[in-house]
Formats: sequence, structure tokens, C-alpha cells
Amino acid sequence: MAMDIKELAERIEIADTFDAAWSHAVVKVLLDYTIADGLMQKPGERLSVEETIQLIDKLVPGWTIHITGTALEPDGHWQCHLRRSDTRDNDEFVGHGKGKHLQNALVVALLHTIDYMIGRKSLT
Repeated sequence: MAMDIKELAERIEIADTFDAAWSHAVVKVLLDYTIADGLMQKPGERLSVEETIQLIDKLVPGWTIHITGTALEPDGHWQCHLRRSDTRDNDEFVGHGKGKHLQNALVVALLHTIDYMIGRKSLT
């Protein structure tokens, strides 16, 4: 494998953009772990925010997505937390991602969550 999940998450978190190259890297790493078999992406396209949310829903169904950031600034300082439940505060794990763009934060949180679930062998 060219890049593992943790390394990819770290690189996306500090990236200035989320372009087609990052999208392809995310799809590749998920396919390397046979996680996103049904995910199709055309060359030159990037995952949209909506597609990423759908991917989160597919890979960790029922988890809560909590997003914060400043939408009016070019560098919105976005943060995303993925949790099993939004009614309790004692989740064993909370996927956290941050980035200059919403897409970066969503993808990083998802990658951290997937990495955790692979380690626990609890990915459905």
C-alpha cells in the first residue's frame, strides 16, 4: 500500500484543498482495505461534501455527524466529530477531523473512525 489510513488523514488535515487527487487517494485506501467496494469515482472527479456524508452513512450507519466552523472565511477552521450517539457523552471512540475546508474535516474524521474500527475488527 502506498499510504496507510493514518498517514492519509494527517496529510489531508493540513492540506490547503481537497481536490481530485485527494479523492482518489481516499478511494484507493478504502479499496485497499476492501471497505468501499461499491464506491465508484470517475477519473478527474472529486468526492463532494454530499458524497462524503453518504459514504459516512454507508460505512458507519447511525453515527452522528457534528460539524463546526466559520463558513464566511476562506479558511473556515472546520472540525468534524463522528460519534455513535449524540444522546450520551461516554462513547468509547469519537472520530475527529479538522481542516481548512469542510471536506477535509469530514474525510479526516471518517478516516480516523475507519482506522479505529479496523483495529477493533468492528467494521460492518
